[in-house]
Amino acid sequence: MAGRYRLDARLGQGGIGEVWRAYDEDLGRAVAVKVLLEFDASDELLRRFRREAAIGARLQHPGITVVHDIGQHEDRLFIVMELLEGRDLAHTLALTPGRGLPLSEAVGLALQATEALEAAHAQKVVHRDLKPANLFLLTDGRLKICDFGIARTADATGGLTVTGRVFGTPAYMAPEQWRGEHVDARCDLYALGCVLHALLTGAPPFADAGQPWALMRRHLDEAPAALDTVRADVPVALAELVAALLAKDPADRPTATATAERLRALPIPGPSVPGPAPVPATTATASTVPAPSPGPHRRSVLLGGLAGLAAASGGAYAVLRLSGDETGGAHSETVIVRLSGSAESVAFSPDGKLVAGGSSDGTVRLWDVATRASSSPFPGHSGSVTAVAFSPEGRTLASSGGREVRLSDVTARSGANSLNPSLGAWSLCFGPDGRTLAAAHEDNSVRLWDVSGSPGTVIAIFTGHTAQVWSVALAPDGRTLASGGDDDTVHLWDVATRTKTATLTGHTDHVTAVAFSPDGKILATGGADKTVRLWDAATRTTTQVDTLAGLNSSVRALVFSPDGKTLAGGGGRTIRLWDVATRTNTTKLNGHTGAVNSLAFSPDGKTLASASDDSTVRLWKTP
Repeated sequence: MAGRYRLDARLGQGGIGEVWRAYDEDLGRAVAVKVLLEFDASDELLRRFRREAAIGARLQHPGITVVHDIGQHEDRLFIVMELLEGRDLAHTLALTPGRGLPLSEAVGLALQATEALEAAHAQKVVHRDLKPANLFLLTDGRLKICDFGIARTADATGGLTVTGRVFGTPAYMAPEQWRGEHVDARCDLYALGCVLHALLTGAPPFADAGQPWALMRRHLDEAPAALDTVRADVPVALAELVAALLAKDPADRPTATATAERLRALPIPGPSVPGPAPVPATTATASTVPAPSPGPHRRSVLLGGLAGLAAASGGAYAVLRLSGDETGGAHSETVIVRLSGSAESVAFSPDGKLVAGGSSDGTVRLWDVATRASSSPFPGHSGSVTAVAFSPEGRTLASSGGREVRLSDVTARSGANSLNPSLGAWSLCFGPDGRTLAAAHEDNSVRLWDVSGSPGTVIAIFTGHTAQVWSVALAPDGRTLASGGDDDTVHLWDVATRTKTATLTGHTDHVTAVAFSPDGKILATGGADKTVRLWDAATRTTTQVDTLAGLNSSVRALVFSPDGKTLAGGGGRTIRLWDVATRTNTTKLNGHTGAVNSLAFSPDGKTLASASDDSTVRLWKTP
């Protein structure tokens, strides 16, 4: 890029950009490069991207991610940052769920964060989105504040909201942020109090009840329980400090300087020591990283400043109802739930009464569409749930995560059995007979399973791809199987004869989504080359019918409406709907603050479900 930066490996992708491990050829050093992908980005988004770089360059402090450069390559803006190794505090807390960290470690980390905030506030910079995911713990124990994507200078003019959206992350937002008021450095101190509460207890002071207005009311009116009554080893002075940081009135909160002084004065051995014992070195290519899910968007992103990938809105709780102007005639009906991990997969039950969702935290949940009630999670997978699929009669739910495909009883809400041998799958699809399950497995193969017995039996293995297979689809009549993969090709297979009938070429990057139209005449394919292609599937030939326009991000999900008139596609933060007959982009659904991973139409075609990296599953009323 720009004749200087060699992009070596894509480490992550969000709604507006992607981050690469790169090498600065001029200075001979490894760096991280964040690239803005949206070619039709608004002026406001471009200003935020530039402001993030300017603020990062302005803040020279060991506890703040260093920004080296900003530039433009062709039509894309990019930011060059220091490359960090370690993990953020959200992942650190996930290792001890519900317990928090040892007292001295929690206080030491809070002190490092406070000292970095003190430096930012001295430069009149307000972060506005401090949270564990934006605090990065290096392998040497040092802590850095990341993601100044929605930071503002204290003397900046203008409001905090755009089109009904409040900036910040709900569990860490100060009352004045919820009210949409102009904020100053004291909102960061409130967020710091929430962070310190999470470090000590494993959770922020107010639980997310799944509805934004309920959480807002708690932040506005409710006092959290005193920390020394929640955790016995918390000294009174520390409990009083957290209570002061969480004061409803900004004027009652201590400054960062005063907070640092009070943390240093605590009678706790070693609170000023930089962080806990060093964590194991981890990079996107190290062997210690869990097996990646399909596509770079689901890989662990382990470098500073990456939370801003999908944070043009700063991880804001998205508006629940969007205007027709924003969505082209459709709107978001509701956020079903905010998951503890990113929402990786979604599916409607055949009767349309249930929605299943899989999360990166390994859980699978069901929600009642009419009541929005959520079931307890099914027995957890050991890794990210990359695919969920209902059987045609709706009694069985297949899910894949952590090198296991599991078949669960929907009625009993229990795990039924796992396919043997255990292999993780990036994509799952039932055949019309309800007995056949197609799976894109980790070993570059596609397998057909007979799941009528326990355990399931492999009835066919297709091995034509030369690289990872990301997506599979069975034609409505069950006679043809389509698969797309990392080798940039789509293969068509005859299920009865177990033979390959065609190889479709044309994509110039990974094929990550395939879908048959309800009549089986059209196959839609999408990939990392940001194109959606339509193929003549009825003749099982390599004839490409058309290429759909209007995309500015990789395609992660494709689904036809039940009547076959509409094709929905997602990958970035925007979901696009095309009229299949005219090949025109009729609707754009905006509201997700992270990349869309999975889509599903309800059986009546009136509702579209989407799962996103922003940890939400949403329902959209279609035009």
